[in-house]
Amino acid sequence: MDLDNKVAIIVIRENGYKIANRISHKLNSVIFIKKETEIDGAQYFSDLKTVFKKVFFEYRYIVAIMAQGIVSRMISGLPKNKHTDPAVVVVDEKGRYAISMLSGHEGKANKLAFSISSIIGCEPIITTATEANKTYVAGIGCRKNITKKQVEEALNKATSLANINIDDLRLVATCWHKENEEGLIDAIEKLNLNMRFLPKFLYENELYNFKETAASKYLNIKNVAEASALIASKNPKFILRKTVFDGVTVSIVKEELP
Repeated sequence: MDLDNKVAIIVIRENGYKIANRISHKLNSVIFIKKETEIDGAQYFSDLKTVFKKVFFEYRYIVAIMAQGIVSRMISGLPKNKHTDPAVVVVDEKGRYAISMLSGHEGKANKLAFSISSIIGCEPIITTATEANKTYVAGIGCRKNITKKQVEEALNKATSLANINIDDLRLVATCWHKENEEGLIDAIEKLNLNMRFLPKFLYENELYNFKETAASKYLNIKNVAEASALIASKNPKFILRKTVFDGVTVSIVKEELP
């Protein structure tokens, strides 16, 4: 995710610092932490309301590692306009969820939530109607140094085979190994889709019965495309099993939701 300003990460307890540190290593971040917790490499604060007011007007992106109710109270009265307010994402202290709370679409909080999910393996929570109401997830794998054109063509062909439009995709998911694959990243950006890079540990749960492919030899996981689609979705049903398009493998699931 391209950031035009640093991310402010606010932590109130020491058990959230490990999460903050992992996010900070990947994103251009400054960590703010309570003075009572003596940890090197962070900026300390004593009053939570004061630090929230400071970062709200000085940063474009805020990650708060704490309960969402606390954040709601701290930013009360600060938001003015969805086009100018900073993006706010809330992460629980166990690292289970990244909740896009404020400026989801316009301010890129949704994309920030997906970026955080790629870093720590948590579930991104998106409630924006234009994105949350979509129920199709694509899993994708590709050769090294794949081109943007190859990825675009593969996704267009895959969605056509699945009898859906590419705009119907809620998310495209792949493995951690592809997080620097420029052709893939550029294609997803051009197609205006959300991308999630899943950490290795999510593929290693012995409860999953993934089919084994060449990925087992190179990545030590059973497969990428189908596994990624399944892991990144809720109650999925395959509408396109693993299909190869010129070096790009795509699988698509539909989420069977109430």
